[in-house]
Amino acid sequence: MNTSPLAAPPLPDTELIQQLQALRVYLLAFEADCGDWLTAVQPQYRESARNLLHFIAFHRHDHPGLQRQLRERGLSSLEGCDGHLLASLNAVLSQLAAGDQPPVAAASPSHGLAVELLQQHCEQLFGEEPTGQGNAIMVTLPAEAAHHSGLIQELVEAGMGIARINCAHDSIPVWQALVAAVHTAASTSGRSCRVSMDLGGPKLRTGPLPEEPGVVDARPRRDRYGRLLQPALILAMTPGREPAVPEADITPLPVVKLPEAGVAQSLAPGDRFSGRDASGRVRELTVVEHRADGLLLGCRQHCRFTGGLRFRREGGGAELEVAALPPCPGELLLRVGDTLELTAAAESVPSSRSRRTISCTLPEVFVALQPGQRVVFDDGKLGGVIRQVNAQAVTIEINESKPRGTRLRADKGINFPDSDLQLPALTAKDRQDLAFATTHAHIVNYSFVSQGTDVEALQRELEQLGASRMGVVLKIETHQAFANLPRLLLTAMRRPQPLGVMIARGDLAVECGWEALAAIQEEILRLCAAAHVPCIWATQVLEEMARHGTPTRAEISDAALGARADALMLNKGPNITATVRALRQIAAGSLSGQPEHPSHRDRLVCCQSFQRTCVGSGQP
Repeated sequence: MNTSPLAAPPLPDTELIQQLQALRVYLLAFEADCGDWLTAVQPQYRESARNLLHFIAFHRHDHPGLQRQLRERGLSSLEGCDGHLLASLNAVLSQLAAGDQPPVAAASPSHGLAVELLQQHCEQLFGEEPTGQGNAIMVTLPAEAAHHSGLIQELVEAGMGIARINCAHDSIPVWQALVAAVHTAASTSGRSCRVSMDLGGPKLRTGPLPEEPGVVDARPRRDRYGRLLQPALILAMTPGREPAVPEADITPLPVVKLPEAGVAQSLAPGDRFSGRDASGRVRELTVVEHRADGLLLGCRQHCRFTGGLRFRREGGGAELEVAALPPCPGELLLRVGDTLELTAAAESVPSSRSRRTISCTLPEVFVALQPGQRVVFDDGKLGGVIRQVNAQAVTIEINESKPRGTRLRADKGINFPDSDLQLPALTAKDRQDLAFATTHAHIVNYSFVSQGTDVEALQRELEQLGASRMGVVLKIETHQAFANLPRLLLTAMRRPQPLGVMIARGDLAVECGWEALAAIQEEILRLCAAAHVPCIWATQVLEEMARHGTPTRAEISDAALGARADALMLNKGPNITATVRALRQIAAGSLSGQPEHPSHRDRLVCCQSFQRTCVGSGQP
């Protein structure tokens, strides 16, 4: 016999009413316990903060089977009522208590007021949308748009409502040009377009690696069976020259000197030069033709050239020497089982076959690391486990890479998902960038915020800069930020500035695990709905379409799910204008008739964290 809660018989109405009344008492008691938080909140956020506390209490409360009992009676299960929880609970109690004495209603946001508050907060943060098409679209601007204002004009006309500039890249002159182009495009098109600027934050990255000798790579074309279709074509020319007509199939190769005129004239198509390429293999270069800009050669094999290599004509009389080539960025090829040493040295550190070494941009985090904790590089492309750690170096055993190894380069992200790093979110560079942002942007996106003290530090800085009402978006990109989200929101609500949240799914997935991302982004959406705070769905939205022109089926579904957020963010790409138009259509189509939040989880992780960290803690 099935005795699970799902198979339990319906409760009598009187017992169900008692459960709902007990739940209501619990919600109000929790609100009273958190009175210090509410007192500190700005009046404009007071009702939103109250509803947020009711939402947290609801998901702390143990009520198995309650929502099923309500659904079976044709009543609201409270599932889609995150923005107006207590009012909906009161309405359900009134329906059940019809004929009896209905409960005394406690003032709380109704459905209409919840919608109005969220709309008001969206307009304050994102600006009014004159087309009335719903979700705002944020687009990361590429640096080249500073010199091609037509692209920004196209984006604004296609539907971009927020232009995003990432302060982790480029410089103030580029930012100034981008901001000016956005204002011009918005004025010309008669549309609203706000500017948001991302603070870089304390992003952990790999340090520099020694440069490696430059390489020119020439490959022949072959069919699927490996049969030669066309030799690799190499245009040997004096250094500094450019091909008269650049051709995709021809690889330019600077040589120290071409054969002298008399010798060159004696070279005929079919003459061969022989030598060893960078791999040490013998290669033959066959003369194809003389050109005004150089000597066209062909090679039937894959050939790699580095500076100083020599190829001699068979029979003598001529020689080609490859000129010095621009160096290539350094890299480390790492396989499962390899050992990597992460060091505190600021300069590039030479590596060897037996000792692979790379520096870390923020070595002060080493003191917070422990053996056995995970390390993730380059957005999850490479992973390892800490084996030894001290103040100067961390020894890591690689346990995740591609079968043939993964290349690790400089300036790639480092994540320590299991470590409590306690890094302040606002860096010295962020303070410099913030001074520019407060005079040129409408919104500042706060990277790597994780504690209430981080929010307070930004608010103090904005007040000192005379920008206390500037829009602030909290980027949730670490597990700590996710767990502390209720505290972050309530802290931010103490100031009158417009407030929003960004689900930064790239770092968040690395920190929390790909398998947990779907549930986590769902929790953040629901928590923001409860707080009437605008939410931005970010990272890899229609990325394949932006890069290559055609979306995948999976990312179309992802964009449709993301339409439940109040804004969606696109990253740059060669097809970004068409992607904005497509996203506008996907979002408009997916908003009709969908449930508010289809999650069926009754107790949310971040609400449990709020219970542990906030309740009974006294003053906020």
